[in-house]
Amino acid sequence: MAKSIKTSESITENIFRNFYGVDAFIEKSAIPSEYGFISKSGKEQEGYPDFFRDLDDEYVIVVEAKATNHAKAKSEVQLYMKNNAVMKDVIGIAVSGQTVANLKVDYYLRLFGNNEIINLRVDNSLLPLANIKKIYRKAKEKEITTEEHLTKTLHSLNKQFHDESIVRDTERSLFFSGLMIALKDQTFRNSYKTIQAPSVEETKKAASKILEAHILNDNIVSAITRQLESKINNLSKEYNWKDKFSFIKTIDYPLIRYKKLIKQIEENIFIPFENEEKQDILGRAYKIFLSKAGKVSLQGTTQGRYLTGGVPPVRFSM
Repeated sequence: MAKSIKTSESITENIFRNFYGVDAFIEKSAIPSEYGFISKSGKEQEGYPDFFRDLDDEYVIVVEAKATNHAKAKSEVQLYMKNNAVMKDVIGIAVSGQTVANLKVDYYLRLFGNNEIINLRVDNSLLPLANIKKIYRKAKEKEITTEEHLTKTLHSLNKQFHDESIVRDTERSLFFSGLMIALKDQTFRNSYKTIQAPSVEETKKAASKILEAHILNDNIVSAITRQLESKINNLSKEYNWKDKFSFIKTIDYPLIRYKKLIKQIEENIFIPFENEEKQDILGRAYKIFLSKAGKVSLQGTTQGRYLTGGVPPVRFSM
């Protein structure tokens, strides 16, 4: 009678650990809770992948290892890729097998601000970290500059604006335009991630309520003003553009989520399309935001104006 071979998840974990070294990844019990991983049971409780790496400025890596059930490794790593508070791109690795020879490995990518999981379709083996980085950069560059990705991102933003009541329907396009213009400002781009909420002392001294996003709102409007004053075209000078964007100062949105939203726009739209002069990105955003709000579309407008400001042309109704 043939002896049954005992399988163990720890064997798979040891193969992974031995390949990368003990210091390359932190393991489940040591992953800080602030990364916000949710239990794979789906009950909104804390949960942690088997291995995790956050030593890179661009992305993190999550890993799920199973003894032989590769389908389960794939489904669980994708759950962790989606359910977290990480403000970076996420690479997922699903690994199973009891020997190096029979190992199965799949690699996935989720870009920040987008829930779509991309199958990287690389060799079915463990790859050095340097190789993973090269594959990631190539895949991201290809993905984020496609028309499909831009459209999906804009639709996702529009849904977020609506579901979380960030701005009124009629102000969505102008809000998005303002953020794109603010991101053109180097000072703002360098500082917005570190902006904090007003201090307790400032809040106590104020005659009226100070929003958590008060300082960030002010910085956005200031960045817009700097950009418009230096680069606005002659046609637009007849309008007081500063007043048009003043509504941003009233936006009451949790600061952490606000900064995450701006980072999403920066990484998925602003950076990939910054030099694409032929891309009427803001015009497309206008059409998506207002058409979803039941308002007029671009074809129905009669008072379109152009605002260059150093970003792709933005067209919206005044």
